[in-house]
Amino acid sequence: MNFELFEKYESAIRGYKGPQGDPQSASLRMHQNGDLVVYYAPFEWVNPSAKLVLVGITPWKAQADIALTEARRALVEGLPVPEVLRRASLAAAFARRSRLRLVSLLDYIGVHQWLGLQSCEELFGEASDLLQATTLFQFPIFNKGENFRGGKHAERDPTLRRQMRDYFGKMAKLMPDAVFIPVGATTSKGVDWLTKEGFLNKERVFHGLPHPGKEASEHAAYFLGEKERADLSTHTNADKVDAARDYLRKAVAALR
Repeated sequence: MNFELFEKYESAIRGYKGPQGDPQSASLRMHQNGDLVVYYAPFEWVNPSAKLVLVGITPWKAQADIALTEARRALVEGLPVPEVLRRASLAAAFARRSRLRLVSLLDYIGVHQWLGLQSCEELFGEASDLLQATTLFQFPIFNKGENFRGGKHAERDPTLRRQMRDYFGKMAKLMPDAVFIPVGATTSKGVDWLTKEGFLNKERVFHGLPHPGKEASEHAAYFLGEKERADLSTHTNADKVDAARDYLRKAVAALR
């Protein structure tokens, strides 16, 4: 594991005033391209033995704050850099309500049974050695100061393309036998592009899992059978969700 970036920003982490600090501090700025600004947060931990890789879009401000705060705490404790990065990454991964919802989605398609767990909640605790939680854009990106929510053709932007290739893409190549599950449609588009570029094995990427966030709450609720088709708004394509659910359950079952 390369610690070059961590070492570059270690002093900024040690001086971070979390929780609820400022992940958009000038001392953490990495790149800027127009309205898009990339900041450092300690998310470069890689678990080469992971069996499951969960991929979000990018760390948001709240997640970056959690990771920076946890990293500072681990540094104060005198822990080695790999453990600092592991703790920071795991603490921030799909944090708070999103994590609970994500666990429900993963259990629903049988991931816990494949991994021999009672519930995928264990992936964020005792069974964390089975998990790599990461993001398509590994470091926090902000658009006009706000959380970046992705774009239709992220690969066309040089800053976003670099983030996908140089960080997530290289990390993915270290885990060729893991199963990759992109979380949400926007992430799936980026992962699909990287797969075509040769960074991932198509047979090990399972698309179609809804995003666990509140903005996709209806989508996830229907996926989980919590909401009836007749009660859906026009924003949710029931046939598409049905097809994704059936595919994921069959794909995961075939891993056993």
